[in-house]
Amino acid sequence: MLGNVRHLPWLPVIDSHGRRLVGLEEAFTSAHLIDRIDVRAPIERAGVMRFLTSLTALIARTQGVTPATAAIVARDGFDTVAVTDTLDAIDDRLWLIHPETPFLQEGRYRTATTATKTAASIRSTSPGDSSKAWWGRPGDGFATGHLPLVSAPGALAGFWFYSTNGNGKVIIDGSPVGQQGAAAGKKKADGVRLWKIGNSLAETLLLNTPEAWINSQELPAWAQELTGSGSLDPLIEGTITGNATLLLPEWIGGAVVFTGAHVGGVLRRGIPMTTEEHASIVATKAENKTRAAAGASTADLVAIPVAAVDALKESLTYAWQQDPQIVLRGSDPKRKEATSLDKIQALRGMSASTSTLHNLHTWYLRAFNPDVPSHGVLTSEEFGIELFSIEMEQKGPYAELVAASWLSLPAGTLGGTAEAQEALRLFAEYAYEHVQKGLFIAVRDVLTDKEAITSTLANALSSFNFRSEEVVHDVIALAVDGKQFTSAHVDAWVRAAMDAFDDAITPFANSRTVSDIALARQKLFRRINQTESS
Repeated sequence: MLGNVRHLPWLPVIDSHGRRLVGLEEAFTSAHLIDRIDVRAPIERAGVMRFLTSLTALIARTQGVTPATAAIVARDGFDTVAVTDTLDAIDDRLWLIHPETPFLQEGRYRTATTATKTAASIRSTSPGDSSKAWWGRPGDGFATGHLPLVSAPGALAGFWFYSTNGNGKVIIDGSPVGQQGAAAGKKKADGVRLWKIGNSLAETLLLNTPEAWINSQELPAWAQELTGSGSLDPLIEGTITGNATLLLPEWIGGAVVFTGAHVGGVLRRGIPMTTEEHASIVATKAENKTRAAAGASTADLVAIPVAAVDALKESLTYAWQQDPQIVLRGSDPKRKEATSLDKIQALRGMSASTSTLHNLHTWYLRAFNPDVPSHGVLTSEEFGIELFSIEMEQKGPYAELVAASWLSLPAGTLGGTAEAQEALRLFAEYAYEHVQKGLFIAVRDVLTDKEAITSTLANALSSFNFRSEEVVHDVIALAVDGKQFTSAHVDAWVRAAMDAFDDAITPFANSRTVSDIALARQKLFRRINQTESS
């Protein structure tokens, strides 16, 4: 056994000493003195946060933390005895190299038949062995086939919680098992997760650890071997995966380096398909093929037996809905029918490339100002907001990662006082919705080609978002204090809208369009001013 993550310094944190690496034990015993974790790769950071909150649930359970005592723990820190006892109880799951239960890995892959990939292929920032696209660049620490010991825990956490489906298979117990992907590695699950950020790591963890996880009697899925399908405990449901790996270590230059990896479907939430199940399914399909060839109708075909692997596949498709960081849309006052399951997330379309104003529009108008999740055992009226955005595309039966990023919004922007929320809703409506409509009409008054109108409007909105960023942050600062925006702010975003129109329409300016552009510009100025004045 080698590389116990409770002592191995692998977790980057920021505290009074600056940026340094700590093990799990120090991270939790000093959590009230640590500002935050500083994992740089977006998906690995999200995976580490999910892992840390699931471990927080176990420590809080051992310590007996409740909503009534959580604020004291956030201030004074976790009990060192509770931290040690908790880690002792799951110590066999905390070794990066272990004969049976390696950390966030699947030990059964030792007997599985599968192609060996490079170890770094499990990182979202690196390509797969056959991929033509590189997420990393030479020299950034990711563009390498090897995985150092201290880099492995973060990479494993990212892969465990955010891996996508793949076309690889392994043979476990005589049966082929494909890559199912993690619960978040589904096209339906892409979108944004909201994390509350406190003044210390302890506060942040307690703000985001659901009380239901602490009250559970179960261990997280990564800390046990599940042997059945069916209804799930909330802690298991929040930590299951359909994918895992087994890293292959070598001694290179006097140090342990992971050089390869087995990757495949790991049935943490269900019984692996047995040889008998596999044989029964194959036999039934053969029987149905024979019947169909003989002219049998669909009604005469035999039902395919449901194996536990199918229960896992079904559960992983919808498990993301129970993610405690998912924010669900508010109800649309103009529609009575329910929103489809793949559109219930409130924060779709937000990423590092979207402006603050666009994000406010998404939250207040497109998602109808939904409630900020309040599942954490610690509740507070003051917290920062960080959003993790993951975007995927569906490639046949597989989801392909497109982008992932973290972005921050000022404290009070989401989930602040009722006065602040109403002020921001009005701002999002006037400074985005009305300007967007005005720009569309102005562009349409000049251009006739639909594609040109669409692209020009997109350019105009992009320019407006950029030019209005300063006034947006000024209005947010006022709104958080419950104050309304002023006529000076209106003047500022009207100027931004006019300049944005000029930016976008200039490529189309010529002797034939100059008069149309001038008239459209006059109407735009009048339309926005009239709307904002009202």
